Amino acid sequence: MKGSKWGKGIGVIMAILLVAMMAAACSGNKEANNQPAESPTQADNGNGKAGQEETQGEEAFDYYRYKEPVEITIVKDVPPDLKLPEGETIEDNSFSRFVKKHTNIDFKVAWYATGQDFVQKQQLAIASNDIPDVMLVDETTFRQLAAAEQLEDLTEVYNKYAQPQLKSKYEATQGVALAKATYDGKLMALPNLSGLAESISLLWVRQDWLDKLNIPAPKTADDVEAIAKAFVQQDPNGNNKADTVGLTGSGASLYSNGYAGMHDFTGLFAGYNAYPGLWLKGEGDSIVYGSTTPETKATIAKLRGMYANGLIDKEFALRKDPNQLVSNGEAGMFFGPWWAPWNLSESITNDPAADWKPYWIADAEGKLNTHMVPISSHFVVVKKGFKHPDAVMTYINWYTGGDSLKSEDEKERARAQQRLDDFQALDPTLIIALYPLYTTYVDTDVVEKTNIKLKKAISGEIKPEDMEPGDRIVYEQWQRDNAKPKSNAADWPPPYAYLNGGDAVMQPVDRKVFNEYTATTKTMQRKWANLQKLETETMYKIIMGEEPLEAFDTFVEKWKSQGGNEIIAEIEAELSKQK
Repeated sequence: MKGSKWGKGIGVIMAILLVAMMAAACSGNKEANNQPAESPTQADNGNGKAGQEETQGEEAFDYYRYKEPVEITIVKDVPPDLKLPEGETIEDNSFSRFVKKHTNIDFKVAWYATGQDFVQKQQLAIASNDIPDVMLVDETTFRQLAAAEQLEDLTEVYNKYAQPQLKSKYEATQGVALAKATYDGKLMALPNLSGLAESISLLWVRQDWLDKLNIPAPKTADDVEAIAKAFVQQDPNGNNKADTVGLTGSGASLYSNGYAGMHDFTGLFAGYNAYPGLWLKGEGDSIVYGSTTPETKATIAKLRGMYANGLIDKEFALRKDPNQLVSNGEAGMFFGPWWAPWNLSESITNDPAADWKPYWIADAEGKLNTHMVPISSHFVVVKKGFKHPDAVMTYINWYTGGDSLKSEDEKERARAQQRLDDFQALDPTLIIALYPLYTTYVDTDVVEKTNIKLKKAISGEIKPEDMEPGDRIVYEQWQRDNAKPKSNAADWPPPYAYLNGGDAVMQPVDRKVFNEYTATTKTMQRKWANLQKLETETMYKIIMGEEPLEAFDTFVEKWKSQGGNEIIAEIEAELSKQK
């Protein structure tokens, strides 16, 4: 259940994190009307101390900047093959200096690693109680740390020092987010907040190829198959070569159980009302594993038939970068999230005629289905005994802060503008890799809100200067791209994603399916790796014709007998306690 984020979800973080960071770059001092109800010099935090009063005097109280310089140790999961500019390091770089300049917080990287190496090293640090001051962890690791009493109670820190905008975002989840970060009645972490649009897997198609071949827009799984066949057989790129792929796939995963992934088949599974990898509600209080259902088997059968007929990339299971097929014009169809245009920049640079459009594939009854990403799936935790937990709150306040560009105070506007200028000078491709606690704190409907505001700005209903900084920057990108279409690969993706991807995900949803359990049971800790290996190998082999479709039934039997039934019983027992 654990793993590195790299290779999955990086586009979503880029798509939303950068817009949020633009707004954060403009955040600054809030005046007295935003002061906490209880003065930080008067409130006791339960440990005989008065919170920030030792370092944050009442007169200088600032949600977004720690008064005294403070050092916080962290660990980092860095992307593979990360290339930094000359003279910069993981710990000391333009972004870390930007953060320190504006928050007074110096993040020191105790150690860093990549992928499973990071996961293993983090678990070793937890087991030896040698964790850094602050970490970003998944739900299972959070509960593991809380149960071992390794975490600082953040209840008072949040109540006193969380900035109002952040509190309103949490409140909008109707208590769901903070409840997930609560252990034994105490707030033991600060949970992230995800945009729910990240859940939806769309079919992105070369509309220019559809038009050339006179093919209507896809609606169902059968349409996907028909288009794939046409793309393979009818030379849609017009080079008189049999070199086009019907549908891409991914060797990393066949489906996602959280964020919609790039190049997997999650959207096709949803078209069969199948949700592999999720724990689903069965009859009564029973739980069913989504990978073992008849609907999942039906989807695997469809994929097996398409692969046998040459309609899916023959090398998909081994291909390291399926997006390369899209970039070089060999593939004109793939499943991906609303933010897929970030991965299409090279495609439109190589071929400005490429016209990509997103479609939501319905089931046989015409219903639009989707699994739903958890509102909170990652947690900022603070080591028990760390002297400055309020500094962590200050940092998150700063990151999620509001707009000071419209402040009536001239000096504050100048400071906000300087923050924005400093941020825009950073290399956007490195921000995710270098961001100390890379996660999202966004409105759950952030994509929909941005979509609407962009349309209003384009139509003249609102003035650009009245937009929030992040939204305004996307609007300015739209202006430049509209004046010279696809001439700048950096300007095209954001507005195209928010407008076109946003339109697609804003359709009325017929069925939203949530994962009923997102932690880890005792049996899962011992047996999940083997069960996942069984699942992955069986699914791939069936699709690629190495095993018959009947092997799916054998897989289900083995999965249940080799630990699946025990896990389901544990999950049902755990969920019953929460009622």
